[in-house]
Amino acid sequence: MQGRSEPIRILPDSGPESQTRMDSSSYTGLPNKLCQGLTSVKSTLTTGHILEKTEKTFIEKNDMFHHHMARSVLGIQAPLKLKTELQIANKIGRLPCLPSSRLMADVLRGTNEDISFDDILNNPREFGELQIDPHLAMDKRDQLF
Repeated sequence: MQGRSEPIRILPDSGPESQTRMDSSSYTGLPNKLCQGLTSVKSTLTTGHILEKTEKTFIEKNDMFHHHMARSVLGIQAPLKLKTELQIANKIGRLPCLPSSRLMADVLRGTNEDISFDDILNNPREFGELQIDPHLAMDKRDQLF
């Protein structure tokens, strides 16, 4: 029986490490797209700068600090009045097709005289005008259609 050999049968390994190795990557070492799906590059990136997180929460933390200070010095009515005025100032706006400067909220916070990043680089009028029909914008805001 030297001329006849039995057919070679390939049996998968029954070990747990070989199963996860086959699922996680191909023989080239790259992720298996069929098993894991497409990966997003954005999810693997970290934050851009160390101060990015603190800059995002600076206004809220500063408002909290001023409310606690006003409560300890002036009593409970001062922070409640200030919070109510800020809520009213944030609700006030222009037509939906016009950007609002939020001047009243800046005056209440005391940041109207500060020049910040948003004052210089966050100007939508600088990058072109929006061609939106004001009547359609109002109908959309009021949920009429």
